[in-house]
Amino acid sequence: MTRAPTPDAVPPAAPHPPAIRLNGPADLLAVIPYLLGFHPADSLVVVGLQDGRIGFCFRADLADPPATERIVAMLAAQSLTGVILAGYGPAERVEPVGDAVARALADAGQPVLDRLRTHGGRFWSAACHRADCCPPGGRPVPAPSRVAAEATLAGLVALPTRDELAGQIAPITGPDRVAMERATHRAELRVQSLLDGAPSPAAAAERMLTDGLAAVRDAARRYRADPAARLTDDEAAWLGVVLAATQVRDEAWLLAERDLAGARALWTDVMRRVTDEYLPAPAALTGFVCWQQGDGAVGMMALGRALAVDPSYSMALLLSQALAGGLPPAAWRPTAAGSSGAADEPGLGS
Repeated sequence: MTRAPTPDAVPPAAPHPPAIRLNGPADLLAVIPYLLGFHPADSLVVVGLQDGRIGFCFRADLADPPATERIVAMLAAQSLTGVILAGYGPAERVEPVGDAVARALADAGQPVLDRLRTHGGRFWSAACHRADCCPPGGRPVPAPSRVAAEATLAGLVALPTRDELAGQIAPITGPDRVAMERATHRAELRVQSLLDGAPSPAAAAERMLTDGLAAVRDAARRYRADPAARLTDDEAAWLGVVLAATQVRDEAWLLAERDLAGARALWTDVMRRVTDEYLPAPAALTGFVCWQQGDGAVGMMALGRALAVDPSYSMALLLSQALAGGLPPAAWRPTAAGSSGAADEPGLGS
């Protein structure tokens, strides 16, 4: 099985993100968790600057970093004016990975402006050689931080760990899982009933498409009116089944572009509840919406879940490549909806 993507790439988010002024390395370290959505640990974070603003943020595990060629290619796709590396962990774990990335970037003509490291409540800056400013024992990380307060007021969240962020899209368990398995069985019996009652396979497929499009559009309308809406188990299971049809999935994809908040609530709910065989479509839809909202970390997690079940699922592959490459949400080229039937598949601008 193909390994699901593990790095977290956060492309530029909204056209007018909240402005938080950073006055040095301590402020940069303070804002990184809010860019990622969680406090990193045992990680290397690559921060790309665009004319003095943060335009790109990428995190990788120290234990399993991507190839340096991939990081260089990712940064080459951005219009960057500088790069800063931030390592989280002891020097013996951070430095080998940081050294390799810094050398590769320098060879590609993208020198690193600074290399930061933080561990045990202290931080170090490789760009500062003044003992009165950056002593060998490091400087204490300010707490509480002005930057953290401003980020929180701007609506940004930094959960304690990546696992807690992943919990937002984790599958349901216990009695709820048992109930959904039973609902899935009822949905499959409904499909069989359609097949048995149709005069031909073509007629059965047409009826499935019609019912599937109606279910997706109805759910989208309900969540657009109230993102806190809740599907019944049978409704969630039926959506999981009908999304297996590409035309139905693409209609859901197009509708998601028009209402990101409602679509995120809807498809996150469905993704968490469906059984594994029906997971790729709602997980890919969730990944798309998270990316469009500037939440690349959760988006990559959702896409990873889709690819863990079906490594060849094309929508998840396309989107994971876009996120891992640091493609900004604005690069997405939405397609116009037709007056009836399923929408054409959305795509990336050329």
